Amino acid sequence: MPSFIHATALSIYLIGQMLVASNEQNNFPLVSFRADVHQYLEKEPRDPFTLLKAELESGNLFYEHEEPHSYLESLLQRLKISKYSQQLVFSTTSLQLSRISPRTPRAIYFNEDLYLGYVAGGQIEVIGIDPDIGAIPYIFSPPTTYEKSWRLKAIRSRRCMNCHASPDIGGVPGLLISSVIPGPGGGSIDAFRQTETGHAIPYELRFGGWHLTGNHTFPSSWANSTGVMSKSVVTKIANPPGTSFNWNQYLVSQSDVIANLVLEHQVGFINRCLGATYRLREFFLLEDAREPTKRSNQINREANRIVDYVLFRDEVPLPKVISFENSRFAKDFQRKDDLLRQFNLKDRLMQRRCSYMIKSLSFEGLPKELKETVFSKIRLIMTTPRSKLNPSFSYLGETERKEINDVLETISSRYAALK
Repeated sequence: MPSFIHATALSIYLIGQMLVASNEQNNFPLVSFRADVHQYLEKEPRDPFTLLKAELESGNLFYEHEEPHSYLESLLQRLKISKYSQQLVFSTTSLQLSRISPRTPRAIYFNEDLYLGYVAGGQIEVIGIDPDIGAIPYIFSPPTTYEKSWRLKAIRSRRCMNCHASPDIGGVPGLLISSVIPGPGGGSIDAFRQTETGHAIPYELRFGGWHLTGNHTFPSSWANSTGVMSKSVVTKIANPPGTSFNWNQYLVSQSDVIANLVLEHQVGFINRCLGATYRLREFFLLEDAREPTKRSNQINREANRIVDYVLFRDEVPLPKVISFENSRFAKDFQRKDDLLRQFNLKDRLMQRRCSYMIKSLSFEGLPKELKETVFSKIRLIMTTPRSKLNPSFSYLGETERKEINDVLETISSRYAALK
């Protein structure tokens, strides 16, 4: 049965939610990624894709020429990206919007530092995270079947920066994860939370234009749905995965809900770290940066925002348990030797509420003073007696705090060794 929403009421609700979501971002100044101090276009990138680019362009990648998806699968393996991270997006929110629709969703694959988009019949888009200068986008055409003389030629795309360094994300070269009410062809009727990303976003404001498979617990969202507007009323119409398209177009027959939750967390983490790196780089040029008190205040402000996010302080609770026993993505993601990569999925995303992303390139690139301050604040939270613990972090259990502290000792030592 389709559901009906009055368009005026919907718009008022969305505007209110976007104002709430944008409040945190608006408290921080915009930056210009093109400013000389950042050297975004001048520096040789050190993101994972750029480091492999020459090797890939030399043709050093084996794949079956006759198999339509063999190249994509081989590329993901070389980039160490699980094919089970696949997310399908049918809203036209990409550079290749003319090729995307409910009949031809765009596939997204990712790990901590690389994000790859694939459109059937179109081009492959890759964004790698450079620890100093952020998102580095590339675009290239994949080989056609039987094209044995083909060689990859990846072009660094400047057009992508119109969105990936927009004011919505603070002017920083970062990542986007949009949510819209898609029309029948994938075009947007309305958009949600355009200025904020991360695990604090209410679930009803996520997933619009996305397919979700697995133990789906978010019926109030716009996942797996399109909309039709008529006489100021939006009608919500079900668009189950695999109904408008053939799964054979993709590597796997899924768009895992758990992978989507992980992707949202990672995008929020990366944007916060890159934002702090860019803002402090500009701040350190100012006269105020020479005054110890002002310098300390600025670093503490950025550190508090990152610490809150690393420790999942504002995470939205899950409405229901999500089973992950049969999730191939979960099996690829979790590692027995890494306590920070264990799922909870009963009332929250991770079992231990300290983000595994503190091992990512975006965190590695934080200015030294900021990184040390972040570790110091987290260590204090983990070791303070419960009677004196800041109430904001009272949700962390005693065993959980001890386990997190033990892990952080190893990670902080690793970063210290890299100096």
